[in-house]
Amino acid sequence: MKTKILSAVCFAALTLSPAIWGMDMNDSKGMNMEKCNGMDMDKGMDMNKGMNMGNKKHDHSSSSNVVSTATIHASGTVKQIADNHESLQIFHDPISALKWPAMNMPFEVVDHELTHPLKVGDKVDFEFIQKDGKNVIVRMKKQ
Repeated sequence: MKTKILSAVCFAALTLSPAIWGMDMNDSKGMNMEKCNGMDMDKGMDMNKGMNMGNKKHDHSSSSNVVSTATIHASGTVKQIADNHESLQIFHDPISALKWPAMNMPFEVVDHELTHPLKVGDKVDFEFIQKDGKNVIVRMKKQ
């Protein structure tokens, strides 16, 4: 009996909630975008504000809106070198040309000989291109 009464009270509360709060449940227009003062809805989110990627691994290789044939300069610390020396993980400093914050991410190399003199922990300056959804280092030197 108590269960039936409790169920009836809950049902009534849920049914009357919109009326109590002055909501029109037939109005399904969604959010009024005109009230988004100061927001440029055509711009993306500024990834440099309020984000701290720390040492977290991050991958931009599938990013379809960032494509560059020009070389991009960066610097960072080698975190891992692939056994075949064809790729490495680098914790890079912010890359302003791409509006990327500092993060740990994978890079391929155009020539695996670029990675042979390196060891984990080395600080490097490097240049890379974005090709076929991958970030490929074309020049690199120890700092």
